[in-house]
Amino acid sequence: MVSSRPPQPRTRRSGRPSREETERLDRDVRQHALRLFLDLGYEGTSMDAIARAAGTTKASLYARYPSKEAVFNAVFEWAMARRDWPVPDPEAPGLGDLEGALNAVADAAVRRALDPTMIKFSRIAIAQASRFPALARHGQTVAFWPRQQLVADLLRRHAATGAIAAEDPSALAEHFLGMVSSTPARLASFGIIRPPEEQERHTREIVRLFLRALRP
Repeated sequence: MVSSRPPQPRTRRSGRPSREETERLDRDVRQHALRLFLDLGYEGTSMDAIARAAGTTKASLYARYPSKEAVFNAVFEWAMARRDWPVPDPEAPGLGDLEGALNAVADAAVRRALDPTMIKFSRIAIAQASRFPALARHGQTVAFWPRQQLVADLLRRHAATGAIAAEDPSALAEHFLGMVSSTPARLASFGIIRPPEEQERHTREIVRLFLRALRP
């Protein structure tokens, strides 16, 4: 989760920064920019505020990113690609139990989609979709890809035994994740979040429906 504590600016020595200082500054810029975008939204966040929060100068920030749009792009991609944000991903389930593995993947996908930080981030991304159309599509792909690969591998394994019919495992994996997490995420962006027991029931029904469709 992104800390809500006020940033503590660092004092950086003058002269050419070391590699360690450069990496730390890049990390600080991403972390503080992400917090500011989440707290203030895209329009409410300025390059001045990002530089102050990261403990650097506006000139140094512009040397790395030519505009606020560039910062937002970089921060969005960085956050969505992380497997520990906004909550750590659990260990990948074993592939031997098809239904159990699908339930585990579904639960992890829903948990990430409904995390309050992810909901806030998704709302900002939706609000800026016209400004960053390519980024919105890329963010969806990045968020889905590791799980999509896992589900596709799971389907290939069980299709090889004849237990299921899965002619296009990658496409089926994409459909599965869309059914599982896209609707809860879309509802959450409008402030509609099902009670936990109701959401779990929906998830289990989707898994069972998916499995019935795979019967040979």
